[in-house]
Amino acid sequence: MRLWYRILALAVALAFALCGMAMAEAVDPVVVRVGDYSYTQSMLQGSLDSMIELSQMLSGDAPTDEEKAARLQGTIDSFVGLGVIENKLAEVGKNDFTDAEKEALNQQARSKYEELWQLLFQQMQQGDAAVTEEDVTEQLELMGYTFQAIYDELELQTRQNRAIEEFVGNIVLTQAQVDAYYEEQFVAPDRADYEGNVDRYDQEILMNNNEAFYTPEGYRYIHQIVLDIPEAALKAARTEQVALNRASQSMATALQALTLAATTAEGWEDMTEARALYDEANEALQTAQADYAARLEAETLPLVKETTDEIAAQYAAGIDFKSLISRYSTDKTERNLNGDGYPFHPESKLWPENFIKAASALEKVGDISQPFVTEQGVHILMYAGEVPAGDHVLTDDERELLNAAALRYYQMEKLNDLIDGWQADYEIETHPELLKY
Repeated sequence: MRLWYRILALAVALAFALCGMAMAEAVDPVVVRVGDYSYTQSMLQGSLDSMIELSQMLSGDAPTDEEKAARLQGTIDSFVGLGVIENKLAEVGKNDFTDAEKEALNQQARSKYEELWQLLFQQMQQGDAAVTEEDVTEQLELMGYTFQAIYDELELQTRQNRAIEEFVGNIVLTQAQVDAYYEEQFVAPDRADYEGNVDRYDQEILMNNNEAFYTPEGYRYIHQIVLDIPEAALKAARTEQVALNRASQSMATALQALTLAATTAEGWEDMTEARALYDEANEALQTAQADYAARLEAETLPLVKETTDEIAAQYAAGIDFKSLISRYSTDKTERNLNGDGYPFHPESKLWPENFIKAASALEKVGDISQPFVTEQGVHILMYAGEVPAGDHVLTDDERELLNAAALRYYQMEKLNDLIDGWQADYEIETHPELLKY
């Protein structure tokens, strides 16, 4: 996820923290009543179900009963807050919508629905070319994205915007407040996650092509030229490759046996035989991998020496490494050819062992490695520069988005404080026992 999108996403999340639930017209029991406004069982149950499903999707784990109970109370509290806002807006004549305003919201909802429909249609078609329009519409409904739900959500957002403008629109932020917001909401969480944790940064940020607001120390940018392995070298190493394939199959069989033993064993001693077979298979696999890698490199490097020497000579003569990538390399990704390069850390486990060894040995910016071989090809690496460590420095565009998000955050904070105080002005009735999880 790009940085600007994360800023925008958090701003949107904050905007709906108070009342981000779609309303539905229904004749069913009232669960929340605040003054002149009430909200029914179907409305709150739908919101609660969505919150629980979203939580499970984001975490990958089903919420505990305690977490579900907390979300139930959060749903009740959100609708109480919504009721307070509707009463307050009604008192100043700003809770209702004119026909023209309703039509404008209708057009926005229709446009949003069509946009979501087309996006889902394209995604579903990639998995199944026979998908029908009815399939897409049904899936959208299952996800809660009906036209009416989108329209109701836009109404809620409009009411919240009116409340902010009417009651807290005079907030002026200092730079210190914006900086504190950036630190608290963005930098501090990423620092806690990634400082000194190369494995996690590699997995969550680099492997998923995400960006972070904090980068651990020690990363460097690497560019590479990759040449194809000659067919003659592959043929010469065929025996070692066959042995490697057999070792891989034996390893898979041993792992399966170990897994089965673990499910039936009453104690560690019951797994002795399966563990010994696994250790033996693992050792054989490592030996086969080393033998194949050594044979492949021994056969390959002499066959590509003329080309690798030519590359080294041109680089030494002052030819830009990216120009050499463009001319020689099979790796012409945007990051490698036109970007900063691949972020690499000596403690990383993402790269082949000989890649890590070669990249770590480069001492200064501009150094290139000796050619080496992996199953992907013949590599020549270039130390392109240091990856800036520590807190991310915002661009002008990111700063603009941050300022808007920070303003919304502090407005919501003040509005929530007002809502807490206003609750005493109204008769409030709640029936959480009508909801289930």
